[in-house]
This record gives sequence, C-alpha cells and structure tokens, in this order.
Amino acid sequence: MNGKKKFLIFALPLVVAWSGLLGHFWSYTVCALGKAVAAGLLLVFSKFLAGITGVHFLF
Repeated sequence: MNGKKKFLIFALPLVVAWSGLLGHFWSYTVCALGKAVAAGLLLVFSKFLAGITGVHFLF
C-alpha cells in the first residue's frame, strides 16, 4: 500500500467526521438565529399594531 492510498484511507473518515460536526454546528446556529429573528419580527409587528390601535383611539 503506497503513501497516497494510506493518506486517502486516513483522510476520508476525518473529512466525513469534520463535515458532520460542521453541519450540526451550522444547523443549530441557523435555528437559533431564525428564532431570534422571528421573535424580533413579532415584537416589531406587535408594536406596530399597538401604534395603529393607539392612533385609532385618538380619532
């Protein structure tokens, strides 16, 4: 078995493991950011509706 084949046998599982870990990291990161953005948009939307309701009571 030559050096190139040994390197490929060693590198392939390493790349697969690294890819799995990185994929899970990005999955959790995107999920957390999505929740934060959704909560922020909900807060902005509720303030907007409260403002419209407040203006409606003035007239």
